[in-house]
Amino acid sequence: MVLTAKILHIRPRGLIARGDQAPKIGQSVLDSSKRRIGNVVEIFGPVRSPYFTIKPASEVKSELNRLIGIEVYVGELHGKSRKPEKVPRMRKH
Repeated sequence: MVLTAKILHIRPRGLIARGDQAPKIGQSVLDSSKRRIGNVVEIFGPVRSPYFTIKPASEVKSELNRLIGIEVYVGELHGKSRKPEKVPRMRKH
């Protein structure tokens, strides 16, 4: 499922956006040309229209001011998923 949001302003911790629904932590944020802007790192505010913080990708850090006011899309989790490793419950001595 892809959510839409609007970037409102820049804070020291990242970009602040507001969406229709709450995204999941770690989801990728893309612009209209499907270029990765960053990842969702924090969600706060009202449940019906939450705010969230986006940690910018290194490729877009030089142009953060250009991103204010644009519509972005929050989609799939970024990165490859891994299978959990089998870890023994008890340590062997």
